[in-house]
Amino acid sequence: MKNTNIQLFLYLSILKESLMKTEAQKSALDIFKSLINSIEITFEKDRIPVLIDLLSEYNPETDPSVAYHLVDASVISEIVINEIGGGIDSILAVICFVMEDSVELPTKVVDKRIGASAASILKGLNKYKELKTEKIHKQTDLYIKLLLAVVEDMRAVLILIAMHVFKTRNFNRFSEDERTLVLNQTQSLFVPLTHRIGLYNLKTQLEEFHMKHAESEMYRIIAKKLNETKAARDAYIENFVAPVKKLISEAGYKAKVKGRPKSIQSIWHKMKTQAVPFEEVYDLFAIRIILKSDLKNEKAVCWNVYSIFTDVYKPHPKRLRDWISFPKLSGYESLHTTVLGPDNQWVEVQIRTERMDQIAEKGSAAHWKYKTGKSGETDERLALIRDALENPTKYSDEEDQNKAKLYSDDSIVFTPNGDLIGIGKDYTVLDFAFQIHTKIGETCNGAIVNGKIQPLTYELKNGDTIKILTNKNKKPNLEWLEIAKGNKTKLKIKRALKAIEFKSSDDGKEIIKQKLERLKIEFSEKNIEVLMKYFNKKNPVEFYHDAGEGKIDLSKLKNAFEKSEQPVKEPEKSIKAIEPTSEPISEADYLLIDNNMTHMDYTLSKCCSPLPGDAIFGFITVNKGTKIHKENCPNAHDMRSRYPYRIVRAKWNIKDSEKAFSANIYITGRDVQGISSEISGVVTKEFNLQMHAISLKSLKDQMFEGLISVRINNKKQITDLMNRLKMVKGVTGVMHR
Repeated sequence: MKNTNIQLFLYLSILKESLMKTEAQKSALDIFKSLINSIEITFEKDRIPVLIDLLSEYNPETDPSVAYHLVDASVISEIVINEIGGGIDSILAVICFVMEDSVELPTKVVDKRIGASAASILKGLNKYKELKTEKIHKQTDLYIKLLLAVVEDMRAVLILIAMHVFKTRNFNRFSEDERTLVLNQTQSLFVPLTHRIGLYNLKTQLEEFHMKHAESEMYRIIAKKLNETKAARDAYIENFVAPVKKLISEAGYKAKVKGRPKSIQSIWHKMKTQAVPFEEVYDLFAIRIILKSDLKNEKAVCWNVYSIFTDVYKPHPKRLRDWISFPKLSGYESLHTTVLGPDNQWVEVQIRTERMDQIAEKGSAAHWKYKTGKSGETDERLALIRDALENPTKYSDEEDQNKAKLYSDDSIVFTPNGDLIGIGKDYTVLDFAFQIHTKIGETCNGAIVNGKIQPLTYELKNGDTIKILTNKNKKPNLEWLEIAKGNKTKLKIKRALKAIEFKSSDDGKEIIKQKLERLKIEFSEKNIEVLMKYFNKKNPVEFYHDAGEGKIDLSKLKNAFEKSEQPVKEPEKSIKAIEPTSEPISEADYLLIDNNMTHMDYTLSKCCSPLPGDAIFGFITVNKGTKIHKENCPNAHDMRSRYPYRIVRAKWNIKDSEKAFSANIYITGRDVQGISSEISGVVTKEFNLQMHAISLKSLKDQMFEGLISVRINNKKQITDLMNRLKMVKGVTGVMHR
């Protein structure tokens, strides 16, 4: 035993004398002593005195509970060393974290004593302790993202896994509420974590634990059936491997052949997904061949043994998984195949070397031990762990591909109810309020963040808990555009400001109208122009808005007409008089419409679906920005006559007129066989257009109607397409919507 190990052993002996003679205290001592055998391999020798110095802080004579916490710390330490591959810094952090409940030491003292590396892990563990975990089962990926944001040192994540494994193995110690939380955390956080990191052995243990307690009846049924079939299964395995073992040995290979049942959770998963009873799950067990080989010849050895197996038993052509030539990014390597064994029963076979088996059992910890010659906390290993957690789709084909977008630089915050919400980086209270709901944003008056009142400008951080404060009398103002960080927030604020403006304009218009009626002056365009000139307003919208806001002295309305000509009652105007003017208009007077509308506050109206080449105009709505309509839109006359001050001139941007736009074509006809395929062929093959959707619905008398959504480049193209569709046999009507 090395000298440093003797020091630790001597300290533990002294500790034993000071401990009260209880089973818990003896357990702590025994477990710490068992770690000595791991120290020479795993720990840096010059760090052992630090561990001894740390342990000396915890004196069971001052508080008997210290011994029980030492038991927990020692068991967790053993999991970290033997099942995850941590080093001495991880052990120091575990002891400090677990012992905080019984011995309170100043943070600076602890950090100085255990060193910066271990202190970094401890900081991450304490950050995790501050997070709310009650609703983790509803938002797994957001929670993992938040965990990575607040726990910067990946060794802390590994320790959290070890501590949770400890909880599952001591489940009966907890209250009913605590057990519910442990079960939720197991399924929603720690199974995904262990899977992505490659700790497959622990992942299986956690899945089994969860099913045993969450679906106990089914767990008991499957366990009983497995037990009842064990003798027959063992006999089958022996019969199955006997001829292959002989051939492997004759080929000069040394191998261990194991037959193991599938996990109960895995069997239950197959029963559900395949909708079959226990008796019809054909691969209730797997055969594992573990071969001795040097690193250089591993692949050849595995493939040679695969050849031996498939010479004896027929392989399933679609069930070969080659993770030797192409290992998983977690480091997992193995050959998987399924062969037809005796009695026509399919059997899964896994072929791997001893090194590969260690990686399969212990994940990246074993991978790095073989790669670098030592286990523990290398920067490269920890970087891979972070990458695995941040990019789950790279490490598992079981993960939903859409989840990848969650892993960005955004922040994660809590609502008062403990729900997680993802927000943009450096978003303010105002951004968060609008993200919850536009109405909440429009009346936001600040927030309570982590128990303290904060203004609209406060920038939110990962893990903050926010309660938005509102005031029904609060209204958006132009300063809010400077406070907001998100483009969507700014767009909502602009719309709210326009809504306020238009509301004031409508109110002002009504006020002016009523005032003029009392003065016996007609409410007409000519008379409004007189008032605009008198009050120095540029357009009717501004004039009505200021009137609605009380910024115009209504008592001076009559004065405007006394200084100008006597107001005249205008003749009735024909519809033609309010159609667009034919007078020359400069390019600057138009709102130019192109295909890049993501940054503009206008949209194409659905009532007439304008296309490039159509004559168009813009109509400013109350709260949905500017809508672009055709000049001959069915609603155009009503909009121009009732709201002339909301009309804006618009035209297509010539340079962008050939870009693609969405168009909907309404089609009717006789419901004959193959008509849907023929219509699709015209759109996609003859015209080479991208078709978003086609929906045809059968009607009475063997008729149909439907809608086709396509991407077109200009008005001529849609016209040509419609003319061609009219020629399809059975089509009776085609109309652009």
